[in-house]
This record gives sequence, structure tokens and C-alpha cells, in this order.
Amino acid sequence: MFHISDLRQFLSCPRILWLNQSGDKQTFNPFIQMVHSMNQDLIIKTQAKDYFIGKQGMSMEDSLDALSKYEWCFNLRFEVHGLRIKVAGLHRVEDGFELYFNTMSVLSRVEDASYFSNHFWVLKQIGIPVTKIYSMYFNKEYIRNGELNVKDCYVLTSDFIKPSGHVQGDILSIVSKRVRDLEPNLIEMNRISKLEEYPITLSECPNPIKCEKFGTCFKGLDLGENSIYHFSNPMKKEWLKQGITKIQDIPLDDLVLSKVQYAQIMASRMDGRFVDQRALSIWIDTVKQPIMSFIDFEWDTYGIPPFDQMRPFDVVPFQYSIHFIQDGLVHHKEFLGQGDCREAFIVSLLEHIPSEGPILAYNAFGAEAIRLKQLAFQFPQYEEALLKLIDRFVDLAQVFIDGLVYDERMKGAYSLKRIIEAIHPELSYENLAISHGMDAVYHYRNLVDDEEQDEVKAALLSYCRMDTLAMVKVFQWLESLV
Repeated sequence: MFHISDLRQFLSCPRILWLNQSGDKQTFNPFIQMVHSMNQDLIIKTQAKDYFIGKQGMSMEDSLDALSKYEWCFNLRFEVHGLRIKVAGLHRVEDGFELYFNTMSVLSRVEDASYFSNHFWVLKQIGIPVTKIYSMYFNKEYIRNGELNVKDCYVLTSDFIKPSGHVQGDILSIVSKRVRDLEPNLIEMNRISKLEEYPITLSECPNPIKCEKFGTCFKGLDLGENSIYHFSNPMKKEWLKQGITKIQDIPLDDLVLSKVQYAQIMASRMDGRFVDQRALSIWIDTVKQPIMSFIDFEWDTYGIPPFDQMRPFDVVPFQYSIHFIQDGLVHHKEFLGQGDCREAFIVSLLEHIPSEGPILAYNAFGAEAIRLKQLAFQFPQYEEALLKLIDRFVDLAQVFIDGLVYDERMKGAYSLKRIIEAIHPELSYENLAISHGMDAVYHYRNLVDDEEQDEVKAALLSYCRMDTLAMVKVFQWLESLV
């Protein structure tokens, strides 16, 4: 039996499907935390009266039986050719059924048409006529104040909507045109899942390096630091056909390069490192001051806003780490909260962060600055102080994004983890009990006030502390290059 997620994996890379079906499947931990299921809110939003709610593990026969007896049915299960789907909602009308989807978005997006069409195909094979398709998505303007207002929190529409707010088209009309016969795919998926071995070569890999399964598929493979696989360009496959495997051998004729790509090629031709000395020196002179702070937040994202003044998909920052340099010494402050710790987070942050000097963060304006703006809106009494912090922000990632520095040991990646492990291997995140941001979120979600959780709290603190320490080390390394 397959699910829609298995079909997506197969269409992306058949070998990923085989790995997951062969027992290498990882536990799925959602990025978005839901305080409760959208399914129960769909019942409220549709104002359904005579309805049936399906359960996990129910047979298709039971679903069809419920469909014949009730006007409204939610969470029914259907299966065709081994593909099993769960349908959020079906409403019986005179000439067929209205089909309802829950969409984890603040828009009814045409990008979901393919997902919708797979469900539409299964229902069509069973003989369930669909006369209308509705999508329920989050109202981005909704702000929680007291009890959750389900009717205001969601929008229900039968149209796909453009980001501009204009209607893109009727969902059923667009989905009907996207439907394709899934049976050949399902036959191939069934064949692949039964294979004892699934060999694959690097040239056959649809997404080398970037795929999380790369280390599994090519275990022990050392591409080297200047492999062309670390270089992002549409011409890569053509170069490989020509026998070009190293970045330094890439032909530059008529090739338009980004700053990062230029830095990569120059590093491959300059003993493994490229530094724009003048630009980096100007950047350091602009940033460096007697007091310098390095900051990192951890947060959890909520689909349904759980607390007052939160919108859908707002976050709760639950942790921060600050390293700051003053009088030549490195100091450290940190915070770890539980539950609705937003105001405690703000108070602690304003108390501990130095009142002057630049505040460096990695991807500062795509992460920490956004978090502070949300908090400033939710707690207007701290708005002025929080916005002043943003005015002092400096994005440490910009040095690498602008191609001022590239070291081959980064292997084409620009994350803080990859950079610190390249220049200070002894500071590898892999040595930590919690080594990834989402792992920190999952542990935070299960955190309780219990002595048995002390080890988890210590691991969370160590992880966030490593981020800001890494930034200090990276900045010091950049200083040493000029």
C-alpha cells in the first residue's frame, strides 16, 4: 500500500521510495506545530450537521458505506491500485459530491493542483463524481484574542488565488486538466518496492549533494573539495558528459557567473581559497566595534495561533544565545523557556544584550529580525526597544552570499554549520546531542518541568550556544584573512 507522500517521493527519485520501503524510512516530524487538527475546524467552518468522521485504519468499504448514509463525511479512506488516500471532506449534493481539502497555507495556491488531482483521480476510479472542489486555508489577517475563532481563522474557497489576491481560476476546472493516469506509476512503484537491491550511479542521481539521502546512496564516496558536483549551474550535466569533473576545469567562455560562482572558480584556481581582500577589509572596518554581539534564536512555528496577538504561522521564540565581545573578552548569556514564554524571552533579551555595538546573526534579516518584528507587534510596550535592536543587525552570511570569501572546504555550501566545520573541524555540530535546528524544536515540544528533562535542556542550550560561538569563530577567521 502506498500513500500520496510515497508517490511524490517516486516522482522525485525512485530510489528514495525504495529506501523508505526497504526500512530506511525516517520518522516524520512536522515543521509546523498544530495545537489541534484542521479536520475538526473544517467541520465547524462548513457548518456540517449530519456528518460522519472516519478513523485511521478504516476500510474503503466502511468509507463507501458512510458516504451512502451521511450528507457530510470527513477523514474517509479510499484505495485504488494500492494507492491509499485520506479525504478531508466530502459533501453529498444533488449531482455528486463536493470535495474539501485542508491547505497548510495562507493562500489557495495553484501549486496544490497536482496534489488535489491525485485525490481526484482515485475518487474518479471508484466512481465518486466530484462537482466542486473547496480549499480551506488560513486567514493571514486573523489575530487571536481569547478563544480561537474558527470561522475567522480560516478562508474557504473554490478558487485558486494568486499572491496578488486576484482569482487564478476555479479549482475543479484547473485540477481536472492536471489529472493523469497514475496506474503506470503505481505499477512501477510496486515493482521497485520489491527489489532486493537498487544500485545507482552518480550520473543517474537526479539531485546529487542536495539530497538528504546522498550519504546513504553513495556512502563512503569522497568527491573531493573542488568537485563539479559542488557547483550549482544548469550546464553541470553537459560538462560531466564532456568529462569535466573539477571546478577549475569549467570553461568560462560565454558563462555568466554569480558572485558566489566566481568565488568558487577562483578558489579552485588559487590553492583552495578566494578572498576579495579589499571588499572584506572594508566590511570588517565597517562592522568591527569595541562591543560586538552575536545572537541566535530558536523558535517553534504554529499553524493555528495558540496565544493572544498571534496570527497563523507566527512563531514562539523559546530560546536565545548571545556571545558578545567586550574589552577583548568573550561573554555569554542564554535563555530557554517553555509554553507561552514570549514576554519572558523579550525581557531577558533586553536585559542581557549589550546596549551598543553591532548585533551579528547568520541570515539576520531572514530570521531573527522577523522574529523581533512579530514580538514587537504582539507586545507593543516593547516595540521601540525591539526595533532598535534590528537597527543594529548585521548579517554575517552576507560575506559569503556576496562571494567575498570562499574556501573549498565549504564544498559549495554556505550554512553556518558547514563553514565552522570547514575552518574549525573540532567544533563540529555532530559532536552535540542535538545537532540540527528541527531536532531542537522537537525536543522543545516535549519539554516539561521535570528533573529527568535536565539532560534535554542542557542539550538544547549547548546547541544554541554552539551557533553563536561559531559566529564568533567565523568572524575572527575573517579578520585573519585581511
